[in-house]
Amino acid sequence: MSKSLRLFLFLLFLFAFLISAPILVLYTAGYRFDLTNGRIVHTAVLNISSEPRNASVLVDGTSYSDRTPAVLETILPGEHTVRLEKEGYLPWETVLDFESREAVVLGPIILFLDTTPELQQTIPATVTTVHEKTNRFAYATQESSWLEVWVVDADTSQTKLLMRLPYSSTSSYALEFSMNGTYLALTETHGSQEDVSVARVDDGTMVELHDDPLEAEVELLPFFEQLVTTSGGRLVTLSESGNRAVLSYQEGETASIITYVPLGEYEFVWAPQDLIALWNAKHHRLILLDPQNREQPILLNEEATLWKWNASQDVLLYSSGYDIKRYVRSAHETSTITRLSTPIDGLAWHPKGNSAIYQTDGDTFALNLIGATTLSQTVLAEDVGGMFWLSPDGSSLFVLQETETGWEWWSRELQN
Repeated sequence: MSKSLRLFLFLLFLFAFLISAPILVLYTAGYRFDLTNGRIVHTAVLNISSEPRNASVLVDGTSYSDRTPAVLETILPGEHTVRLEKEGYLPWETVLDFESREAVVLGPIILFLDTTPELQQTIPATVTTVHEKTNRFAYATQESSWLEVWVVDADTSQTKLLMRLPYSSTSSYALEFSMNGTYLALTETHGSQEDVSVARVDDGTMVELHDDPLEAEVELLPFFEQLVTTSGGRLVTLSESGNRAVLSYQEGETASIITYVPLGEYEFVWAPQDLIALWNAKHHRLILLDPQNREQPILLNEEATLWKWNASQDVLLYSSGYDIKRYVRSAHETSTITRLSTPIDGLAWHPKGNSAIYQTDGDTFALNLIGATTLSQTVLAEDVGGMFWLSPDGSSLFVLQETETGWEWWSRELQN
């Protein structure tokens, strides 16, 4: 090989190195050439996970080799369609706008099985009630001159008779579980008279109610005195004082005032352990209080007919009828998620990820959220309206739908 040829090859390799080295460095640092805009840009990063795992990730129709959980480091700035697919599950898709150098974290995205609701049982019931945490529901049915109260375990479909009491055609009846689902109360109303029968759910033992609510077992308080609850191991009462109501700790013979609220038809409702929640049935307002904050104990005072806390008990989902809002307790922020033209009949959180479930006009939907932003909406059930709830592990959706002859119990498998 001649000297001139060797020199030429040396210069050629040197030139190639000087050109390729910076390109390789830029490539490794996340820079790409954007053909659409004709310029070099720094890419964005997408960190995406799903429940269940191992879903295929597609961006603008192009499939990536990584499966969820996946980190995609070569997303060009701009708007892109992100899609997840998994065999046997409904696809998930959203459109995201990526900024240069931005790292977007999504998930876990809840993927739902591609199934439809199935009718489990037709129940000739007069009244029903649901306890979501224990995944049970109860119903009362008339048999001759008796009223029978049954409890159903939605997981196993096991049914047991809990109460059998004389039936009166001139009375109206209502069922209610205690807060933890330990007890079930049957309320019979006849004119101005109201009788309450309470049974322990596990063994059917009938429970006597005390005349004095302050002497009663804590979980039985709502059955005969709606204006007494507990917080921090102490009894909390709501009573009238002039033209307003006063919320106070009951400590022996003395009361320590927490705050005042306007007069109304109140009842205590469930809240995280260190908070107190009141619902004004007359004005449809939910009041959330922090009893330890004596300067500003009222955290939230909003119109609401439905509400649900997420699994972490930090985010409250609530609705006044045609909208869905969220309150973030840790940030003390309220925002609107969506507004609808049809009334919202039910709300729930999926226990995994960040999916809000709602029902309207007989249809049930899942909203996948990032903060207060809706990423996608999935249809879970159509034309199966009524009382709905999710199993504690989020694997199933259940609905009690009222018909002309009683109730129908439906279920839909959401995840394996």
